[in-house]
Amino acid sequence: VGVGGSGRSSCARLCASMSETAEFEIALTKGYGLEAFREDEKKFLISAGSGDSKPTMFLFGDTQIINETFLEDVNNILNAGEVPNLFPNDEIDRIVNDTRPKAKDAGRSEAKDAVWQYFIETVRDKLHIVLTMSPVGAALRVRMRMFPALVNCCTIDWFLPWPDEALLGVSRRQLEGMQGIEDDVKASLSKACCSIHQQVLVTAGTFEARLRRKVYVTPKSYLDLISLYLEMILEKRAEKELALKRLQTGVDKIDEANSVVVNLQEELTKMAPFIQQKIKEAEELIPVVTEEQKKADGIKEKVSGEEKVVRKQADEVKAIQADAQKDLDIAMPALESALKSLDSLDKKDIQEMKAFSKPPPLVMMTLEAVNVLLGEKPDWDTAKKVTLNDPKLIDKLKAYDKDNIPQKALKQLEKYIKKPEYTPDSVGKQSSAAKSLCMWTHAMDTYSKVATEVEPKRQKVAELNRTLDAANAALKEKQDALQKVIDQVAGLQKKLRDTNDEKERLVNEAELTKNRLARADILTVGLADEGVRWRNTVSSIRQDIINLTGDVFLSAAAISYYGPFTGVYRAEIVDEWLKATKAVNIPCGDTFDLREVMGNPVEIRDWNLQGLPTDSVSINNGVMTVRGKRWPLMIDPQGQGNKWIKKKEGKDLKVLKMTNPKMLLILDGAIRTGAPMLMEDIEEMLDPALDPVLLKAVFDNNGRLQIKLGDSEVDYDKNFKFYMTTKMPNPHYFPEVCIKVTVINFTVTFDGLEEQLLNEVVSKEIPDALARKTELMLQLADDRKVLASLEDKILRLLSESSGNILDDEVLINTLAESKETSKAVNIRVKEAEEAAVQIEAACFEYTPVATNGSILYFVIADLASINPMYQFSLTYFVRIFNVCIDLAKKSDDIDVRMQYLCDSILSNIFLNVCRGLFEDDKLTFSFIIATAFQKHTGEINGTEWSLLLRGLGLLDMTERPPNPDPEWLSDKMWDFTYAIQCYCPEHCFDLCEHISTYLDDWKEWVSLDDPHTASLPLDYDEQNEMHYFQILLILKALSPEKLISAIGEHVKRSLGENFIIFPSTTMSDLWQSSSKSTPIVFVLSTGADPTSMLLRYAQEMGMYDTMGVISLGQGQGPKAVKLVDEGCKSGSWVL
Repeated sequence: VGVGGSGRSSCARLCASMSETAEFEIALTKGYGLEAFREDEKKFLISAGSGDSKPTMFLFGDTQIINETFLEDVNNILNAGEVPNLFPNDEIDRIVNDTRPKAKDAGRSEAKDAVWQYFIETVRDKLHIVLTMSPVGAALRVRMRMFPALVNCCTIDWFLPWPDEALLGVSRRQLEGMQGIEDDVKASLSKACCSIHQQVLVTAGTFEARLRRKVYVTPKSYLDLISLYLEMILEKRAEKELALKRLQTGVDKIDEANSVVVNLQEELTKMAPFIQQKIKEAEELIPVVTEEQKKADGIKEKVSGEEKVVRKQADEVKAIQADAQKDLDIAMPALESALKSLDSLDKKDIQEMKAFSKPPPLVMMTLEAVNVLLGEKPDWDTAKKVTLNDPKLIDKLKAYDKDNIPQKALKQLEKYIKKPEYTPDSVGKQSSAAKSLCMWTHAMDTYSKVATEVEPKRQKVAELNRTLDAANAALKEKQDALQKVIDQVAGLQKKLRDTNDEKERLVNEAELTKNRLARADILTVGLADEGVRWRNTVSSIRQDIINLTGDVFLSAAAISYYGPFTGVYRAEIVDEWLKATKAVNIPCGDTFDLREVMGNPVEIRDWNLQGLPTDSVSINNGVMTVRGKRWPLMIDPQGQGNKWIKKKEGKDLKVLKMTNPKMLLILDGAIRTGAPMLMEDIEEMLDPALDPVLLKAVFDNNGRLQIKLGDSEVDYDKNFKFYMTTKMPNPHYFPEVCIKVTVINFTVTFDGLEEQLLNEVVSKEIPDALARKTELMLQLADDRKVLASLEDKILRLLSESSGNILDDEVLINTLAESKETSKAVNIRVKEAEEAAVQIEAACFEYTPVATNGSILYFVIADLASINPMYQFSLTYFVRIFNVCIDLAKKSDDIDVRMQYLCDSILSNIFLNVCRGLFEDDKLTFSFIIATAFQKHTGEINGTEWSLLLRGLGLLDMTERPPNPDPEWLSDKMWDFTYAIQCYCPEHCFDLCEHISTYLDDWKEWVSLDDPHTASLPLDYDEQNEMHYFQILLILKALSPEKLISAIGEHVKRSLGENFIIFPSTTMSDLWQSSSKSTPIVFVLSTGADPTSMLLRYAQEMGMYDTMGVISLGQGQGPKAVKLVDEGCKSGSWVL
C-alpha cells in the first residue's frame, strides 16, 4: 500500500528477479473486460500449477481494476487457490493430463479429481500474488470491506514517504558521476534535492488546507528531478559555452582588427618611396633592353643565314654517307654470317681437318683460298703445317683486315670463287669445319668488291666532313657570340622583370594594406556597438556558467514539482528553494525565474503571438509544457492553454477526446507520422491503454524505435508530441496519474485576464490602435528574429574564419551587408517600439476598465466555493463584458467614458450573475465585490479581511487590557476588540482604552436599532479616519447580530443602493441576454414554474404559435433533438 510512484511495482519486480520467479502482469487495451481478465487468469494459474509449474508472481495494480469483479476473482484465488467455474471441462481435462505425471511422481492418486486437487495445491504453493494499492481516496477501504481476503490472506506492507536518508542516498548516487562539479558542490546538491522535496510536501499540505486542491509528491517526482537536472545541466552548459566561445571569438577578432590598424597605416607610409624607386628603375631599364634586343636580333639573322648553308652541307654529307652505307649493308649480312660460323669452330674441328692425309678436293680448295688471303702458299702441306697448326687461327680470321686486302690476293681468290662447285653448301657436305672457312672466304670476296665501290664515296664524305667541320667551327663562334648577346639581353629582361615584379608586389601589398584598412574600418567601426555588447555579454555568460549549477537545479525542481500550484504558491515555494540553495553554498543567481533560465526570448514572443498570455505564470507554464520530461496535462478551465496549443501546433495537430471510440487508431497514426496530438476534456481518470504513451515506453526493435499500443507494436516518430487538457477547475488526480504526466495549472491569472480584457476594451473603443498594435507586435517579432539571426550569422562567420580576418573579403562584405541590414532593421525596430509605446499609452488609459473586469471575474469564479452550482465560464464572462461595453453611455471625454464603462460593466455583470444565484447568496456576492475592489486599492488589508472571515486566530493576549465590563462584554468579544486594535494600528490604536474610558457611550451606541448607520461614540470614526470596514469589525465584536445589516450598509456606501436591492428578473431581460447559441436555463425550486411567464412573453413576441414544448423523460430525448433541429431551421423557440 502506497501512493503511485513510491516504488511498489519496482520492488516487486526486483524481488521476482532475485528469487527467479516468473512475472505476470495484465496488459490493458481498449475494451479490456472481465472475459479478457479471466483468460489472463488462466495463463498465470496454468503457469504456476500445470506442467513445469514454475514459481510465478502475479503483479496487479489498482489502476488495472476496471471491473470490481477482477478483485472478486483475486479474492477467491487468495482464499482457495482457484476461481470457481473458471476453466471449461475440455481445459480441465488438458490441465489434468499435463499435471498427472507430476502427481504420480508425488505419490498422489491418478484419478481426475485427485489430480485436479493436486493442481490447485501446486497453484497455492507456487503462485505469489502482489497487489499494489493506493491509500488515496475511499477505494481501498471499500475494497477491504468487500473482499476480506485482502486483509486475511495478505501481508500488508505500507510504503511510506521516503525518509531523508533514502532521499540523500539516492541523490548522492545519481549525482556522483557529474562532470565539472566539485565534490562539495555535489554533496550540497544532494542536500538541496532532499530539502526541496520535503519543502514541496509541506507546501502541498498547505495548498490543500487553504484551497482544497490536492497535489501529490512521490519518489518518482524526486527521481525525475535528478534525471531532468542531469540532462538539462549538460544541455545548458553546452549552449552557454558555445555562446561564450562565439562571442569571445567575435570580441577577439574585433580586438585583433583594432590592434593591426595602426601597424597597417605605418606599413603603407613606408612602402610609398620604395614603390616610386622601383617604378623609376623599371622606366630606365626599358630603353636599354630595347636597344640590346635590336642588336641581338641583327646578329641572330646573320647567324641564321649561315646556319642554313651549313645545314645544306650537312645534308649532302648525310646523303653520300647513306649511299655508301647502303652498299655496305649488302655485304655485311654475309660477313656477319661468316664470322658467326667461325664462332662454331673449335680445336676439334681444326684437328679433324688436320687429320686428312689427303683432304677432299673442296676442303683442299677452301684451305688454299684461306692461305691465299693469309699470304701463305696455297698448298695442303702449308695449310696443314702452318695454317691449321696456328692456335690463333680463328681469332686471326675474325680480326682480318677486310678493308686492306692486297689486290694480288683478291685476284687469286677470284679463281676459287668463280668455280661453281666452290659453295658453302657443297663444301659443307665434305667437312662442316671447312664450310665455315668457305663462308668466310666468300664473305671476304663480297666485302672487297663492295668496299672497292664504296671507298671513293668514303673519301668524298671525309672531305666533305672536313669542310663541314670548318663551317661548323666558324658557325659555333658566331653562335657563341650570339648567345652572349642573348644572355646579356635575357639578363636585362630578367632585371626588368624582377624590377616590375617587385614593383607589382609592392603595389599589390600597398593595395592589400589599403583594402585591409578599409575592411578593418568596416569591422571595427561597423561592429563597434556589437563589440561593446558582446564584451558585456561575455562577462555575463561567464557568471551565468558559474551560476548554472544552481539555476538549472532550480529549473529542474520547478518543472518537476511546481506545475500544479497557483502563481502565489509558486512564488513562495521558489523563495524557499532559493534560500535553501544559497544556504548550502550552491552557486546560483540572486533571483530565479524559470523563463529566464530555460526560456528562449524569440520562442516566448512567438508563444505570446499565438495566444499565450504575457504574465510570468503563463510563460512559465509554456516553458514547463515544452521542457518537461513527461507529457503535459493542463488544468485549463478557461481554455487558454487549449487555444495556445492549437495555434502553436497549427494544422498538423490532431484533436480528440478520450470518449472517441477510434482514440487508439488516431493515436497510432499520430505516433507513426510524428504529428502532435491534443486530447481535450480529460476527466480525473485516464484510460489505462494510454500508459505506454504516457510512460514513453519506447524500445529499439532491430534499429526501429517502437512503442506497444494496445496489442500492436507501432513505429515511433521522435517528433510526436502529446498534450492533454481538462476543463475541470479543481480536478483530483491520484498519484498514479501524477507520476505519468506533468500537471500544469493553466488557470487564468489576474494579470493575464487583465491583459485579455484590455484587448477586448481597446478593440471596441479604439479598434485602429489595437490593429496597429497587433501589426507592430508581429513586425517587431519578425524584426527581432531577423536581428537575432543576423547576429548569429555574424558570430558564426567570425568563429569559422581562419588566418588574417582582414584578408577574408567575402566575410567582411557579408558582415557589412549584415550590418547594413541590421541597421535598417534596428531603425525599424526603434520606430516600431516608439509607435508601440504611444499606442500602449493610448491603450493603457483603458486599464482601469480591464482591472475592474478582472476583479469581477475572480469574484465570480470564487462563487463556486459557496455553491458548486455557481459555475461561470470565462467565455460567458467575456461575452457579457463586451455587451456591457456596447451598453455603456457614450462620451468624447475619455475620463467620463471610462467611468461609464466601469459602471456599465459592474452593474450589468452583477445583474446577469445575480440571476443565477439563490436569494440568500446575493448580498454575499455584493459584499465580496465591494471588498474585492477595496482590497485591490489597499483600503482593506489582508489581516483585516482575515479577521472578519476567520476570527482573531493566534494572538498574543499578554498585553490585552482588562475587560471593563465582563457582564456586558464576554471575554470572546473583548478578545476580538483587542484583535481589532492590534490588526488595525493606524485607525484603532486606542480602541480598547476608548471603550474602557467611554463605556456608557459605547453601550448606548450598541443598543441603537441601527448602529451601523450611526457614527461611533464621540465621533471616534471621524477622529481616526476609519474605513467603514473597520466599523464592520467593531460591530462583529460588540454587536454581531447587526453584522448582516452593516454588510448591506457597507455595500450601499461602496457600490450604491442598486447592489443591495435585487429586483426580480423579467423575461425581456433574459431574452436580451440570450442568443441563438446561448440558451436560457431555468433552475426550478419547489413551487416555482416560469412556464406561464415564458408563454406570455412568447405571445408578446409573436413566437407562441411556432413554439415547440416537450417534457423530457424516458424516450423523449430523440424527439427533443428533432424539435431543436426544426427550431434551428425555422427560427422558432423550443422549451
